[in-house]
This record gives sequence, C-alpha cells and structure tokens, in this order.
Amino acid sequence: MRTYESPVFQTAPDWDAVPVGKIDCFQWEAVVPFRPKSFFQCCFVRGGGVLARLWSLEPQPRAVCTRRDDPVYEDSCLEVFFQPFPDLGYLNVEMNPQGVFLAEVGTGRENRVLLKDLTAAEPVVTPFSVPGGWGAELCLPCVLLTEAFGRPFTAAPGQYRGNFYKCGDKTPAPHYGSFAPMRSNPPGFHDPDCFATLCLKEERYGITEKNR
Repeated sequence: MRTYESPVFQTAPDWDAVPVGKIDCFQWEAVVPFRPKSFFQCCFVRGGGVLARLWSLEPQPRAVCTRRDDPVYEDSCLEVFFQPFPDLGYLNVEMNPQGVFLAEVGTGRENRVLLKDLTAAEPVVTPFSVPGGWGAELCLPCVLLTEAFGRPFTAAPGQYRGNFYKCGDKTPAPHYGSFAPMRSNPPGFHDPDCFATLCLKEERYGITEKNR
C-alpha cells in the first residue's frame, strides 16, 4: 500500500516544502503503452481546505470538453479522489487542460451525485503550463467538504484516504495511470479499497511504500 505524507500549513502553502508524488502505476494498457510522466503534490491549510497540484509531461493534450461536469475523463485528464471521512463516500474531481472539471460524491462507481447538487461551494481549478506538458491546481475549501459530506471538516492533521490519476479515454493513446495501483475488475478508478493512505501532519513527511 502506498502512503503519502505531507504538511499542514497555517497559512498559504509553501509548495517547495510539499513532497512530489509520482503517478506511475499504469494499468489496463494498450498493446503500445503510453505512460506520460505525471506528478502531484497535496497539502492542507488548517481551516482553509485541501490543496493539490498535478502536472503531466503530455506534449499535445486533448481538451474538447468546455462545460462543468462534461466527461473530461475523455480528454487529457488529471484527477483527485479524496475520502475525508472513513465511514462516508469520496469526492472525485477530474480536470482537463482548460481547467474544466467534473466533480461527484458517492461510495462507489455507481449512483454518484454531482457535487453541485450537494453544495453551492465550488472547487477552484487553475490550469497551468509546464515545459512539455500541462497541469492543474485544485483547492477544495473546508466549507465545500463540510456541506458535501454533512460533517464538519477543518483540514486538521490526520490520516485520510485518496488517490491521484492521469488518464485520457479518447486521447490518441488512451492511458490510465495512478499513484496507488488499481486492481478493479471491470477496470476503473472508482475503487476506494485501492486508495492510498494520506498522512497530513505538521512535523515530518515523505512518501513510503508498505506491503498489504
């Protein structure tokens, strides 16, 4: 099982102090695999929310979707799945190179509910460019997570669950990468049993590998 450890900040994050994780577990591959180098960072701002930065060295990304909750997973896509409470479902936010996103809440692949139907608070998605690729920065405010899950969320240090993905169903070379490996059958990212452990703390942090 993969574990990602990251700091909790009191104010604006210092991204230079946040560990970089690799989205390097590719599954369900075509005969000729496409594995763009992809990365993420994740941290909390206490009382502010969850922040994540993801980027991929994908030189010619697909970006067709233009409206919120379009099927952006068909485009070049970077995704954050986050489970703030162990006994509740999880939030998925999927983003294309234009910052267009799909956001849902649920306990599994089926019967997911659009985030906008649970709260008026919105994720803040900011696309950016990197040499040879693209990225997106995501902010999930505490109020959004509180209203989406019906339980107060304060972005305090603790252990959470989640995963980070790179995919593109309708790109010239479809690909499905993750931070923590997936074992789903049928294939798909919506399997919380495969999520990584996210340890948010104020002292030491890093990335470790642990056997199940």
